[in-house]
Amino acid sequence: MDGSTMTTPRSASEVASEVAPVAVARVPRRRPRFGRARWVMIAFVAPALAIYLLMVIVPSLQTVQLSFTNWDGISPTYDEVGLQNYTEILASDRFWNAVKNTMILGLGSAVIINVISLVVALMLDRLNHATGFFRTVVYLPALVSAFIMATIWKYLLNYNFGIANSVLRDMGLPGWARDWLGDSGIVIGVLLFIICFTLGGNTTLIYLANLQSVPQELIEAARIDGAGGWKVFWNVTWPMIAGAVTVNMTLAMIAGWVIFDQVLVLTTGGPGFVSETMAFFIYKVGFGEYRAGLGSAAAVVLFLVVIASTVAANAYMRRREIQA
Repeated sequence: MDGSTMTTPRSASEVASEVAPVAVARVPRRRPRFGRARWVMIAFVAPALAIYLLMVIVPSLQTVQLSFTNWDGISPTYDEVGLQNYTEILASDRFWNAVKNTMILGLGSAVIINVISLVVALMLDRLNHATGFFRTVVYLPALVSAFIMATIWKYLLNYNFGIANSVLRDMGLPGWARDWLGDSGIVIGVLLFIICFTLGGNTTLIYLANLQSVPQELIEAARIDGAGGWKVFWNVTWPMIAGAVTVNMTLAMIAGWVIFDQVLVLTTGGPGFVSETMAFFIYKVGFGEYRAGLGSAAAVVLFLVVIASTVAANAYMRRREIQA
């Protein structure tokens, strides 16, 4: 073989020396795509966040600190009392009565409101005429504040000139006339009715919006397979609106735990302390009896109860939602 045509193998260093002169263009480092937009969003959020911290977070932390004192809400000085406020609360029959009323009104209204709202939403979903009118009628009570609605009911249920007792007397049933807001045996039931009447509008519309998002193809397929109305609802509609059930139950429970306006306007916790709720107990003790330290301790207990019950209920509903 001719030596002139033979090639000798080159080392890696020789190959690298030939490639080295070739200029390689450097790719500039890209800045974060949303860097400027992120700072703009932070600038918009910062004022609201500062106000929230000053008006909500800081007072909440101060409430925890005051719960270990004997502050009366007026004096510039107070003494540390440790867990005395908490032990007094837990040993108070009045507090436990408020807890019982809160559970009846809170949990009871949550269940009743969701059941009635779902039934009404199912009826509205099947309407073909005047749907806008009936939706407006259902939602109207939610547009009125709880304070104003409670004031209206206070006049309607007045023993002497209220329309409820007037109608009963005109019908020849004077024995049925009751002091609806002063009878300790029925006052909690009356409050429960008024609360359910006031808070059902939003819940109904949430259910209605979710019902209208259920694919009609699934419903028609179930009917073709021979499923009746109840089976269609239980096997098709109910799993599709499980998320709405979770949201509505959570919102209703939170609203039920902090019921205050209706009690303040209708009964002021009476007769005696019979109709007090936890929120009203905190207000009455802290501002009415000038025991801000004890009221702060009760507020901390209420906060813990709301958090624990809401998390537990939401976790349970989420599991049901996944199983559905």
